[in-house]
Amino acid sequence: MLEIRNINVKYSENYILKNLSISVDNMSSNVLGVLGKNGAGKTTLFNTLFGALNFTGEILWEGKKLDRENIAYLETTNYFYPYITGKEYLNYFSADISAAENYNSLFNLPLDEFVDTYSTGMKKKLALIGVLLLDKPVNILDEPFNGMDFEGVHVLYDVIKDMRSKNKIIIISSHIIETLFHTCDNIVFLQDGMIEKMIEKNEFNQLNKFNFTP
Repeated sequence: MLEIRNINVKYSENYILKNLSISVDNMSSNVLGVLGKNGAGKTTLFNTLFGALNFTGEILWEGKKLDRENIAYLETTNYFYPYITGKEYLNYFSADISAAENYNSLFNLPLDEFVDTYSTGMKKKLALIGVLLLDKPVNILDEPFNGMDFEGVHVLYDVIKDMRSKNKIIIISSHIIETLFHTCDNIVFLQDGMIEKMIEKNEFNQLNKFNFTP
């Protein structure tokens, strides 16, 4: 169980997250989607969960303080060193070559080529494989579908389904609402740093009632 209790984050005198609380159960509804307009606090929430920002409140994993040993974070934009191959990049995450090759069998990336030659979608896939190799119980995927081609989107659906079956927690943001419909058990609508509403899977059609413009 991931528990986020009364989280507050502020820059200067402005609160970006305000008394935010939510729980995600890894044994049942373990895929949570996060929707919100630009500036609603999505990235701030993810950075807070990852331990990159100061906050007040509590973030607990299995009843204990969540630390980076238990969390993996796929950021919207990923940095790659110049003149590094895909294989060398993945070696930073795991020395298990067979595991990397197994995941890459899904995406078919040219791992022996320099990452600088990759398209945006290929770089996203490479970064995702890195996150998967970490094999953490809590996973944040910030706009993972950005830059993905049709085939990549459907492979990612299967990857998330597999992660769910292993009782991993996955928290996803996406501006493509349909991708959240396909993957999530619950979706929260974030507005002005607060959760306006949580919507369960059988109520996803209610999202049309929100004035949602990214």
